[in-house]
Amino acid sequence: MHWNAMLAGPENTPYSGGVFNLDLQFPSEYPFKAPKVRFLTRVYHPNVKSQSGEICADVINENWGPTLNVLHCLTAIKQILEQPDMDNPLEPEIAKQMHENKADFEKTAEDWTKQYAS
Repeated sequence: MHWNAMLAGPENTPYSGGVFNLDLQFPSEYPFKAPKVRFLTRVYHPNVKSQSGEICADVINENWGPTLNVLHCLTAIKQILEQPDMDNPLEPEIAKQMHENKADFEKTAEDWTKQYAS
């Protein structure tokens, strides 16, 4: 099974005002195995591969169980937009920038949001 979803950027983040398209691929073992989710919209974030949209698997797979659903996935993704997981960056350079110069990180993330998610 394959779904597309849209996620509004959380308020008070560099992603605010953006609308992000997501691709959800459900394995045959769903709901016992989490769907694979990736951004179709480019996003500047330490837990998201800039080119492929791949999201750190720990975000969705952590605590996954058959009672969870797509809402859980979308909520987890929204949470990493609000509070990145600095222990599991997929983009180490973006994580380094966020740690060392948060203002520059936020400016670039806002610029990408305006360019790709408006």
